Amino acid sequence: MAASIQSAIAKLKHKDIRQRRRAVRMLFDADAHESVEAFSPFLEDQDVWFRNKAIEAYRRWAPMHAPHLLEQLAERGGIDGQRCVASVLETIQDVLRTAHLSRLLLNCEDVVVVRRAVRQLITINEVTTEELNQFQNSDDYAIRTYAATGNSDANTLLGMLKDEHPDVRRQAATSLLALDLESDQDQKLQDALEHDDALWKLAIPIALQQSRPTFVDLMTSKGMVQQRFLIQTLKETVVEADDPRLRMLMDGDGISLVARWLVGRNDEKSDVLRHELLFDERVDSIDKSRLLERLLHRQNEPVIQELATKLISNSTDELILSAAQNLYTSSTNSDS
Repeated sequence: MAASIQSAIAKLKHKDIRQRRRAVRMLFDADAHESVEAFSPFLEDQDVWFRNKAIEAYRRWAPMHAPHLLEQLAERGGIDGQRCVASVLETIQDVLRTAHLSRLLLNCEDVVVVRRAVRQLITINEVTTEELNQFQNSDDYAIRTYAATGNSDANTLLGMLKDEHPDVRRQAATSLLALDLESDQDQKLQDALEHDDALWKLAIPIALQQSRPTFVDLMTSKGMVQQRFLIQTLKETVVEADDPRLRMLMDGDGISLVARWLVGRNDEKSDVLRHELLFDERVDSIDKSRLLERLLHRQNEPVIQELATKLISNSTDELILSAAQNLYTSSTNSDS
């Protein structure tokens, strides 16, 4: 096999085009990575078939077996060669070589190539301050978005919240939510989030997952306009009824959100929290009746009957009394 591969490599220089094509096919079929450098002359071949095969050989074999050849491809392979290099940047293990190749691609005429180069520089933490500033001021929104990903300067990111493109604003907000901000910076972020529904929806799950001190203000800033989204986010994030984040919401203006999160839960911790909310004057009668209605399937449990009896004895609200009496009545009927 080794001899046949060497023979095929030698035939890449054959005068007969049919021999050259046959040799190319044989090397690809054999996955002969040692032949990759022999494809270099084809990068400038007049025949597009050979140029494409050379680029394909570089894409397939150079990242692992001859990464030094990718520099040649970026400089001599034209736009197709640059596209090839851009497509394999993530597979190169040498960080410094990856950074060097990425910089060779920054002036490519294909914006997709430039985007990949920028993203790679930022991903491997090799981007310079000067480059980052350049990317932040790019005419291309995707490059500005990548710049927001790699930036940890709060004031710069706050400025990017005013960008004309929503992707840039979203990434700037995401990066800001990962930083420890000064109080004035945090207030500016809060203001921006509250005035941009898309940013607000992005920030809620992040702030909730991180238990950021400001998440209560964020969740209550829209009133009940986004209630369905808020409840769903709570259900996806908070698992237990004794989660401190629920207590933080209750201590703020979010007790109704907690009540609606609790609907339909039947574990022991939820029973304790439900009992507390049913006797909390801040919870309105609609939320309380909804909590009670979802307990009908448990009406035979002593703890539920005790709860219903207590509410009947202490409540004056007709809606709550009706729901409690239904629980009590259901139990009486089933017993009889």
